[in-house]
Amino acid sequence: MARESEGSREALVLPSGRGVLRTEATVSVRLLWAFARGGWTDPHTAEAYARIGIGPAEFVDPATRVPHRLATELLAAYVARTGDASVGLRAGRSVELGDFDALAVAHAARTCATVREAIKCFARYARIFNEAAEVSLAEGANHALWCIRMTDGVRGPPAASDFVLAFSHKLLGLNAGSTESPLEVHLTHARPTDAEHLAAYEATFAATTLRFDMAHDGFLLSRAWLDRAMPLRAAPSIQAAFETRSRELAERLGSSTVRQQVLEVVTAQLRPGPLSMKRVAGALGMSIATLRRRLEEEGTTFSRVSEEARRELAEVYLRDARLNIAEVAYCLGFAHAPAFTAAFRKWKGLAPSEYRARIGEA
Repeated sequence: MARESEGSREALVLPSGRGVLRTEATVSVRLLWAFARGGWTDPHTAEAYARIGIGPAEFVDPATRVPHRLATELLAAYVARTGDASVGLRAGRSVELGDFDALAVAHAARTCATVREAIKCFARYARIFNEAAEVSLAEGANHALWCIRMTDGVRGPPAASDFVLAFSHKLLGLNAGSTESPLEVHLTHARPTDAEHLAAYEATFAATTLRFDMAHDGFLLSRAWLDRAMPLRAAPSIQAAFETRSRELAERLGSSTVRQQVLEVVTAQLRPGPLSMKRVAGALGMSIATLRRRLEEEGTTFSRVSEEARRELAEVYLRDARLNIAEVAYCLGFAHAPAFTAAFRKWKGLAPSEYRARIGEA
């Protein structure tokens, strides 16, 4: 049952025959399957999905997509009605290895050579799961920061972030053949006051350090763990075939955002040398004017994306005790340590040395 266009917005008809507005980010119905299979919905939620033509049959059709805003609002309403604040964690933990096989990207990731390449593959095609999702991996000498953000401005309840992290953690563990936990889990929402709810986080992420009120949702990983071989790694030609299929699915939804492409290039280029818009535009095969215009169309600027990359990498580099503050500043492309200190105070509300001391106490 395709939705009609509203105003000047065109309806995007998807392979299932259903449609959503082109201006809305969508999620694969397979993300909702974990909630439906576990019985973590109620008649109100089921009726809301039925009104847009999504019933039991659609939940088994991997081509079906749901507006991200609607899925988020319905999850928030469910938590408000039931008081079940840990539903996102339970749904994420319930994910099974075959849940996303029909989306191709699951095969593409699990047949990569290393955990690092698997995460990067997931990042390239995250929009197949959720068009609003932006995934990045920033690496230092000993640690790496895997960040997951929603870029469509939809402010979800804590349960939404919980699900994304629990789902990502479970899926990576299943594909990597490892029960190893990340060093830290970062959550954008506040620390829960309810002891039972907090225990659910500890059960989900084992002995991992939990950090709330962060600027991003994500994980701090050991860089050595990223080098681990994937147990189901395949010949390059086989993995490339899965990548090709994933790319085709992503292209149906539209190409990845320029902002995501810039973030990847900036993260890679910060350490090797001076960062400039000209260098990044060249790496993307664009002129500076085109890059500026494309970023403006996405509601951001080159300086904002560069600052975000520096902020993420700063957290990684400050964990390396072998680097003094001046060396961290250099790695991030700052002219001198005071400039870095001033920027870091703006980002985190404390000096780099204070942040380093605080994480050392955790």
